[in-house]
Amino acid sequence: MKTTTPLSRHVPWFAGIFVLAILALSVSGCTVSTSPAGMQRALVNGADPVFDKRFHDLTFDDIDTSGLWIERGMLLGRGNLVIHNNTFSDLVDDTRNAVVNIYTTRVEERKVNFGLSPNDILPFRIPVISDIFDIIPFKVPIPYRAEGFSLGSGFIISEQGYILTNAHVINNATDIRVFLSEKQRDYPAKIVGADRLTDTALIKIEPDHFLSVVPLGNSDKLRVGEMVLAMGNPFGLRHSATSGIVSATERVSPGLNRTLVDFIQTDSAINPGSSGGPLLNLYGEVVGINTAMVSHAQSIGFAIPINTVKEVIPMLVLGQPERGWFGVKAVPLTPQKAAELRYPEVGGILVLEVEKGSPAEEGGVRPGDIIVELDGLPLTHFVLFRRKLIGLIPGQKIQIKVYREGKTLEITSVLGKAPSGK
Repeated sequence: MKTTTPLSRHVPWFAGIFVLAILALSVSGCTVSTSPAGMQRALVNGADPVFDKRFHDLTFDDIDTSGLWIERGMLLGRGNLVIHNNTFSDLVDDTRNAVVNIYTTRVEERKVNFGLSPNDILPFRIPVISDIFDIIPFKVPIPYRAEGFSLGSGFIISEQGYILTNAHVINNATDIRVFLSEKQRDYPAKIVGADRLTDTALIKIEPDHFLSVVPLGNSDKLRVGEMVLAMGNPFGLRHSATSGIVSATERVSPGLNRTLVDFIQTDSAINPGSSGGPLLNLYGEVVGINTAMVSHAQSIGFAIPINTVKEVIPMLVLGQPERGWFGVKAVPLTPQKAAELRYPEVGGILVLEVEKGSPAEEGGVRPGDIIVELDGLPLTHFVLFRRKLIGLIPGQKIQIKVYREGKTLEITSVLGKAPSGK
């Protein structure tokens, strides 16, 4: 496939995906695919040519990702916007060229039943005997690998061609094509890094022209009831926009990884093919990545908060999917417990258990400690603690402050690799 091939020449291929998508609406992830399995196990390894490995020999200390994206949403004190009949139209016009459609060819694992059951050759069912035949496994499922197709969405965050999307959009891909509406053509893309835990991926194209980018906002400032706009590629219908509100924050999404408890819930329509598209506030900033829906409900969609994505971007750049292990079991500090421990402030993380031989134990953390700061960030909220740890890798040094028996102590620890089974 040449990069200059217009998308319209692929209509028969995409039409087939559209029909198959209609048959697979029950999946939780919002990628249109020929396989209903969603996030499969890894079938393509990092040595495949689809991976961009230019940064994989570097370390956290070698890179600075602060200039990888544009950000203006951290500013405080911005006034309310005046909503008019063209508010959403203006927002779409300002951002649509930075929203892309992603089409992949990928490896899929399927099963075929091999064998012949006697019930298949009997002219009619025989009571009792046919029931026994149904129980006996005459047919054996044999796994095999096949080529599949999927489509999703993404958005450009850098003029150098870096694009954010969902990990499940490019999962097991062997060929990725990114369609830019501005030039009405597709470009080959490579995977810089993917993180299954947060369902986030960074891919890259080699642009031959100036790219439009969309700024990243501050998802921590979102309020329940705030108006948002979701953009994506549902069922291959390019640049669809749906409006709604933030229904809730810090959600656990049904059917997704329950380790991540920080989803944005929205009633903006998020359909298969919308995965990886941006969830925008009315300032035109990305506050989340559209990732899933509840298929048996109405107007319940989920997006990954963009502040969570910012934490894992260094991992994506390095192609490092392994998390650092600290070794504590902790919970949010309640006002009642704070009073018992004579802690005078609001917020903090209460340590319940410290694992034997863990970096936390070696650093001197004890059960009953209150973690009040991590790498200079005051931990006023449990989500902040989880988010910071989710973006750290083995070997990375962290500094924490703990409150213990009326004193504040500083502890330095180096994260390790989690023992097998954790």
